[in-house]
Amino acid sequence: MSAILECQQLTKSFGGVDAVADLSFSIERGHIHSIIGPNGAGKTTLINLLTGIYTPTTGKILLAGDNTRGLAPYKLAKRGLGRTFQNLQVCMNMSAIENVMVGRHLRLNRRFLSALLHLKSVRAGDRDCRKRAAELMRFTGLENQIDAHPSEMSYGALKRLEIARALAAEPELLFLDEPAAGLNANETHAIGALIREVAVRGVTVVLVEHDMKLVMEVSDNVLVLNYGRKLAEGTPKSVQNDPEVVSAYLGGA
Repeated sequence: MSAILECQQLTKSFGGVDAVADLSFSIERGHIHSIIGPNGAGKTTLINLLTGIYTPTTGKILLAGDNTRGLAPYKLAKRGLGRTFQNLQVCMNMSAIENVMVGRHLRLNRRFLSALLHLKSVRAGDRDCRKRAAELMRFTGLENQIDAHPSEMSYGALKRLEIARALAAEPELLFLDEPAAGLNANETHAIGALIREVAVRGVTVVLVEHDMKLVMEVSDNVLVLNYGRKLAEGTPKSVQNDPEVVSAYLGGA
């Protein structure tokens, strides 16, 4: 199994303070990887580094073997990297299916002249885009809300809508930032099942999450951060039984 992403001695400093420090790890293709740690552990900074929002102070990030330094998020998206955000990023002036269709923009023919003339190929692409968006809504359990407006949808449904939109870009590597935040137990269970189905379809998943039950149930590998440094890494069971992790994060659970 080859690594789809590698970090080599990654450091990000703000005003002389290291939010991420000398961090090295790899993400294997086809697996579900989780990154855990309390607020201030460096999770958000790390994800912003991996997705091109921040540039590393030192170190390397290799995506499929290529150094991503200086690449903007949209260029990383073209290379197969997708992301959802902790806070909902739903377009409230669009229908649910149109929100998912937005995620297809990288895969559509939108050359200026073609769009201006509204060529047949563009119209066919729009039809295919809507069809694919509807399929993704069914896949994410939103088959009854294809024509809904986001204002009519529950918070849990909106979380799944964002995953459908991210999948519309056909990512090879998908970062999910706190997908269970604000969800009840049933909604969290549904998100967990969906994450496993995404991985079954061949998409590598990186999960940043506070819900330890969800993390331990779905993950193949867990990376534990402590003040921007690696505290532990391994299978859910090995991390769960690591004395330092138990002391720092799991409260003896």
